[in-house]
Amino acid sequence: MTVVSSKSSSSKRKLRSDSNSTAASAATDSSSKEDASSSASSQPETSPKTSSMQIDDAGSSRLFQPHRSLGLLTAAHPAANAKNLSYSPSSHLFLSKRGKFHLQPQGHSSEETFVTVPLGERFQILTISKLVPTLVSRALPPSSEHHRMRMMRSVDTSNAQYSGGDEEEMHQAISDSSLSVTVATHGPKLLARAVSVTLYSRTRPLVCLDAFPFLEGKKTGRKNRWGIVDMINLGKRRMAMTGEKEGKMENTLLLAVVCARDDVVITNKKDNGGIDVVGNDSDDESDDESDLAGESNQITSSSSSSDSSEDDEDSIAGSERTPANDCYGRVLIVQASRTSMKIINTVDLSGIGSNFIPHVGLHPATYVNKILLGGRPTNTARNGTKQTSMILLNVRSGKMLHSFQCLSNSDGIITTLEQSPAVDTVAVGTSTGSAHLINTLHDVELFALHHKGKQTSKKLSPDNAVSSISFRTDGNATRQGVAPLAVGCDDGSVSVWDLTPVKDDNDGTTRRTLLTQMEATHHGGVSKLQYLPGEPLLLSTGMASNSVLLHVFDAPDHSGRILRQRKGHTSPPRLLRYLHPGVGGGGILANASDGTDAASCQILSCGGPGDLSLRLFSTARTNLDKEYSQGPGLERKAKKLGLVGPEGRAELLLPEVAGLATSEARSRDWGDLVTIHKDHAMAYVWSTKRGSQTGPVLRQPQWNVSAMKKRPPRSAHATSVAISGCGNFSLIGTVGGVVYKYNIQSGIPRGSFPRDATSLTEEEERRRKKCIKVAGDVGRTMRMLEKNSMKGGVMPSDIDQAERDRISFMEAEEKRKAIVQRASHEGAVVGIAIDSLNKTVVTVGADSKLVLWNFVTHMPNKKSPIMLPSPATKLTHVRDSDLAAIAMRDFGVAVFDCSSLSIVRYFGGSRYASPNEMRLSHTGPISDMGFGPDGRKLFTSSLDGTIRVWDVPTGLCVDWMSFASPPTSIALSPTGEFLATSHVGHLGISLWCDKSFFRMVLLDGTPSEPAKMNEPQPVAECEQEEAEQSLSISMPRSVAVKDDSSVNGDNDEDGTNDGVPPQAKEEGLITLSGLPPGHWKNLFHLELVKERNKPKEAPQKPPQAPFFLQWRSGIDSSTNDDADNTGNTETSATNDSSNKDDGWDAVWSDDENGDDADDNADSNEEASDEAKQAKNDETESTKATKRRKVMHHRSKLAELLQNCSEEDSYSGVTRYLSTMGPSSIDVEISSLCYGAHDLDDGLHLLHLASLWLVEACESNQSFEAVNAYLHRFLHVHGNVIIQIDTDLKESENENLSEGAEDPQKLKLKEFADTISQLREKQRAASNRLQGKMQHTICLLRHLSRMV
Repeated sequence: MTVVSSKSSSSKRKLRSDSNSTAASAATDSSSKEDASSSASSQPETSPKTSSMQIDDAGSSRLFQPHRSLGLLTAAHPAANAKNLSYSPSSHLFLSKRGKFHLQPQGHSSEETFVTVPLGERFQILTISKLVPTLVSRALPPSSEHHRMRMMRSVDTSNAQYSGGDEEEMHQAISDSSLSVTVATHGPKLLARAVSVTLYSRTRPLVCLDAFPFLEGKKTGRKNRWGIVDMINLGKRRMAMTGEKEGKMENTLLLAVVCARDDVVITNKKDNGGIDVVGNDSDDESDDESDLAGESNQITSSSSSSDSSEDDEDSIAGSERTPANDCYGRVLIVQASRTSMKIINTVDLSGIGSNFIPHVGLHPATYVNKILLGGRPTNTARNGTKQTSMILLNVRSGKMLHSFQCLSNSDGIITTLEQSPAVDTVAVGTSTGSAHLINTLHDVELFALHHKGKQTSKKLSPDNAVSSISFRTDGNATRQGVAPLAVGCDDGSVSVWDLTPVKDDNDGTTRRTLLTQMEATHHGGVSKLQYLPGEPLLLSTGMASNSVLLHVFDAPDHSGRILRQRKGHTSPPRLLRYLHPGVGGGGILANASDGTDAASCQILSCGGPGDLSLRLFSTARTNLDKEYSQGPGLERKAKKLGLVGPEGRAELLLPEVAGLATSEARSRDWGDLVTIHKDHAMAYVWSTKRGSQTGPVLRQPQWNVSAMKKRPPRSAHATSVAISGCGNFSLIGTVGGVVYKYNIQSGIPRGSFPRDATSLTEEEERRRKKCIKVAGDVGRTMRMLEKNSMKGGVMPSDIDQAERDRISFMEAEEKRKAIVQRASHEGAVVGIAIDSLNKTVVTVGADSKLVLWNFVTHMPNKKSPIMLPSPATKLTHVRDSDLAAIAMRDFGVAVFDCSSLSIVRYFGGSRYASPNEMRLSHTGPISDMGFGPDGRKLFTSSLDGTIRVWDVPTGLCVDWMSFASPPTSIALSPTGEFLATSHVGHLGISLWCDKSFFRMVLLDGTPSEPAKMNEPQPVAECEQEEAEQSLSISMPRSVAVKDDSSVNGDNDEDGTNDGVPPQAKEEGLITLSGLPPGHWKNLFHLELVKERNKPKEAPQKPPQAPFFLQWRSGIDSSTNDDADNTGNTETSATNDSSNKDDGWDAVWSDDENGDDADDNADSNEEASDEAKQAKNDETESTKATKRRKVMHHRSKLAELLQNCSEEDSYSGVTRYLSTMGPSSIDVEISSLCYGAHDLDDGLHLLHLASLWLVEACESNQSFEAVNAYLHRFLHVHGNVIIQIDTDLKESENENLSEGAEDPQKLKLKEFADTISQLREKQRAASNRLQGKMQHTICLLRHLSRMV
């Protein structure tokens, strides 16, 4: 047995970030931003020799760190993806239990039930009440080194799609809430099978066991392809404790870990013309011989002769014993306590269990120390005599009790086992689609239920494997006279049968009734389903559906409906956009830094290939996630049209979303979301308020809506979309280079760009001839303008004048057509932007043209077209600064100024072709772009696996992030606090928080190398703290979570200068502090914040504590003041006070013998009064001495000012205040002087503070923060300063007449002179800064005009 501690194994690989919730709280709470930044997430190690204590900021970049992931509910089942067979060294044997949940009933109600769901490298615990995560574990520890080396030899890791071979994947997890532990099976992700067992205490991994230590040193071969296929809960067992509690007993969790060896050969498709070759052991015996050629002679002899090595095997500890050649199964009995886990027994399936491969297991009710194992015989044994598919095993004695013969070999592989409410009755599901009910006592099959696959348009699947079975046990079913059984199959359907026998009148046979069948419940097949005990609720998860569904069966016809659900994308999302971003027209400004609600931030996400859904994810509360409806009654329409399964429903859905645009201006009146779709000409209007597609279809009149008629030409397929700032118009770019304009409310076309591209239909031509007025017709408008110009001019007097006018008109028309033709796009329009005033439209195309159009006349600008260095691929626009960023095919980005009509910046591209300059440019196609809220930062993502952040004013790359999987889309939150990304092969959305909102971030220079980012993980919902407490209420105090101060970032060695302000590069330059805006902005509005946060009502008296809570000494409770104890009030008060004094004396006294003296005094009951009096005097003297030791300080700031005045440098004061929040700064400044009555002590501190401010103004450092401190200082002590100035003026004449000045007045005069000096210094610094800013603005304006 090999034990790998989670603490020691951290040096073997890069650990993932496990404390993203800490960073989340830091990003959403401005009052504790500086404190939260120091407790950032645990970061991975850069090398085995470097500990996480030394690198606190690893796994994050300059600006961003992992926050959380969205839309990831369950791990996708690899069996649903056929690509896995081309690289996985395992067959479907090891995928039977992957991703299946474990139900933990806590009471008699479903509201107290918890579900443990494996999720990649972690597991999460959900509540049935809301299906939200209440607990998310840390990452798995790595498996043993020899398993990872075996994986590297078997898998082509050079494939970028399967990079990150060191990642672990959890297959199955079993939790026990009474012990607060979870046992999980896992293995390397690319190995595709579980090889280790790990014990978790709540969220922290404690012990990792290697299930197959005998494989160490052996080469890759089919005889060594072992894996864990199932884990069975055997109940609780009492065990003697060790250590400090030796002799006491504790409960432990007993588990049976079922292991199997696969005999299926899966050959790479590349070596066999793309065809999988499946065989058995005898087909390729030479491979095993070559694999074992490097083994020693001892191993070879032990495998060939079991008798000669029997004595040697007995000396080897259980799990380290090498199984025999005919042994294909092994059961490990694992005992797990709150702090430890060990393997106590190992049972090999030999003897009657030889040549039997287990797939699933079950612990039958009332069967003590016995388990049922279901599977299949090996391929070699299947060709011979009849072999069994299910056996009964005694795990204590290690003997095979029975081999069941009631199931034939033609029934296929046993895929699932489920205990029925009746004793000695078990439900067995097979790969042929049959569900058998077996009497285990008599080895008799009671009856069978068959499920056949349905014919689709693509294939006919006769067999539909059963993946899960569950019995319903609530009283409602019994009262209705039914016995429901739910069966989940690989096609995603759930069938509910009534097990009550019904006799057929025709042939006299009995049959079972199918109550209901829910088709296409889960995409890719049902992974597991289970009825909640005693309730008509069915919980189910899918193999590839990324969803958790809870059905309720309360209808009279026994049909089920969805009660609660949580769904995510079934395919990696391709497009992300924040709903109504502020940068695109001033949408929702949800900012956590200024106290507004951040829960309104919502992300629109479009599914990838195969996922035709449009979903909305909330970045704060997962229960707000939803899918936008594409029309009512899609299920009924599919059934009516005879469309079966998810393929049939997909035919009624819109194609994959290719682009979208939103506008909040008229969201209350009509649709505010327009989407275009892949290989589709028409655009669709959605209402985000209703969450459905309710608006008109944007199309040209000649385009057919029905799919049965001729479709629009390919040149009309939409490629880009934009909405005007007013929310009235939408522009759709096409493959043919034409941009169509529509009214969003009515869906009526309003022309095109260019204007002549819109051809008239017969109906429009008839209307034009009859002069029928059509509102919004651009042609009608132009004709009316021409008619009015003719009326205002002079009519031709003869035919020659009319001819000359006609010729001039034709020449002008030819010139106009030439201008339009020259400006028109010859390729697809890949980007559209509209300015905020609806005057100019910017379009870019694949023909390297950038064209500016007049929004009203639909004519191009005089300078159009502007040729780009390379064909464009994408366009993003910020309306505030009127800048447009254009991504090009040379992997570069051009920033176009729409006001000056020129390209002002280039980022990357073909200009950086040398190897030394490659770090300044992307090396792959740009997948998405986005501007920050202020328009100063430009974010670009590329398929080279990186995201770059460009500073637009300086043209520098200020941040460079690298990811394990290439990003496909990015989205910036309306305030810039969060960055959302989607990646290739990831079903979830990654959310990253900007560190500059809660800590100091210095962006100096260009990064020399990309920062490798850790993948964000799901976090527990903050609202479910009560549920989490009820889940862990049984956790003892002795099993507290280990102190992870070194992991959570208590060490501040993170390379962020620890709050030191940036230094000026040259003398005389003005620098800013780099602090979050909320640090110094809130100092100007503290009174408003205090007024807003004022309590609305007086504090209420807490309710009386329950009777079962014991009272502990030292806790003062106001509920003990009863009226009945009036006689003992004085005595109890005296005793309490004496007890408190004695306790504090014991803590604070410097006398080491004080406790002994007290004990002797208490034990001597006959002490004299003189001794008692002496003791009291001694105690009082000790208290007096103790009080004299305490030094009174007005505040930390006052003490710091005193120390800095002696050193003649006040820079430490500024650094100290920069680490505090606004409220703390106000308290520190206010404590310097409490008013005019406190001038005796406070005047000196006020003088020191004024000297500090004078020095800070002269240094020109942290300009905005120093001015904020100065404003607060004058606001708090302004009345005192005014009164001092008034008193000095009134006493000037008196001082002259007396001829001598009072020392106190000299101090006041000195303080007044310092205040005057401070006023002059601040005014000079402010005027200097304003002059520099004005000079810079004038220079920029001059340069822009020159261009």
